[in-house]
Amino acid sequence: MNRELDFTPVDRVLVAAGPAAAGLLLAAVLPIAARWLLGLHIVLPFRAIVRVIGAIDRPWELAIEAAVLVLAGLFVTVVLFERLVVVTVDPVQARLGETVIPRNDVAALYPEGDSLVVLDRESRQAARCMTRARRGALAEAFQQFGYPWRDTDPYANLYQPWNSAADSLPPAVDAVLAARAVAVRKKAAKEAGELRATLEKLGYAVRDDGGKQFWRPLVRS
Repeated sequence: MNRELDFTPVDRVLVAAGPAAAGLLLAAVLPIAARWLLGLHIVLPFRAIVRVIGAIDRPWELAIEAAVLVLAGLFVTVVLFERLVVVTVDPVQARLGETVIPRNDVAALYPEGDSLVVLDRESRQAARCMTRARRGALAEAFQQFGYPWRDTDPYANLYQPWNSAADSLPPAVDAVLAARAVAVRKKAAKEAGELRATLEKLGYAVRDDGGKQFWRPLVRS
């Protein structure tokens, strides 16, 4: 027996049609809003762009604008279907998209922002993903099969802010955190993820909050 956690019927409709519908609505509203802003005679950032949008009033211009925004909405829908993963849970393992994690390897699962985080027995991040299911459905399913679901990170109180001037960390760990800070600042997600894995090999976990890094030692369960 297992449970597959996907979009609810309502969520599926919202994700499939919502972005395109929003694009169509924006196509009707943006020119009116732009003309209203221009009529206020105030300093506007990107005023030239606002002027171009405000000049859209012919049917063919509105049709082109609507087509562009609807296509943008459809692109958002495709991205959401690709990035939000289906979760399948059974007593033996959990499948998060393409990632399979044995039940015995899971020390904790908890929601963090829009993501589901899975920690292994060394308190390392075994998986992090954005799911199609809502938080309540995830909690119910994992608890049903005896997984250690938590409402928050069970090790949150162990994290400390990283400071390049601090001397409480081994030099090798501090160097990796310094490199990762640069990667995070440049929004180089792949490099930041690789450096996270390097930190875990050195015995430390890291998380980001408000553009800052926080670290803690790994904890064996």
